[in-house]
Amino acid sequence: MAGKGKPVHLGNKYQVESKKGKVIQVASLTIDQVGNILQVEVSTIRYWEKEFNEFLNINCPKGQRVRYTEEHLEIFGQIKELLYNEQYTIKGAKRRLEMERTLTSALGVEPNFKTTVFFMFSAIIQELQKTREESKKLAHQLELLRKEKEEVEERLTEEQQKSLWKFLASKFGT
Repeated sequence: MAGKGKPVHLGNKYQVESKKGKVIQVASLTIDQVGNILQVEVSTIRYWEKEFNEFLNINCPKGQRVRYTEEHLEIFGQIKELLYNEQYTIKGAKRRLEMERTLTSALGVEPNFKTTVFFMFSAIIQELQKTREESKKLAHQLELLRKEKEEVEERLTEEQQKSLWKFLASKFGT
């Protein structure tokens, strides 16, 4: 076992320590076990269960304790990632999960591939934004250089005219 009370994932089952200290294999997890795996409080899992109910599809008869599957654990993990690491709001996390669900169902794309594609698009958009900002800076610098060139050309023309007048004045003596 990874640590006291921490479930270890074994294929489609989990190896957990029972209250009597015996190691057993189970196909689903309790809310305490999910909290231990994700390192969040049980109350947080309950809150997420209510807020993200449409994504979890938890079917539990009244009066019975909820047992969580690997799919539930994966969704809770996504929720934690979105809220804690990516700093999404609850509403934003719901939109992101809905977008991922739409991609998965519409395109038949695996969740890991879908996430990879999403991050690739995000990276491309960030690069495009950086390039756009750099392009704006370069356009501004180009405009400044054009103005400076015009000023230099005007001064050069003035100096040439002064020199021409001086030359003519020296030749014809005014």
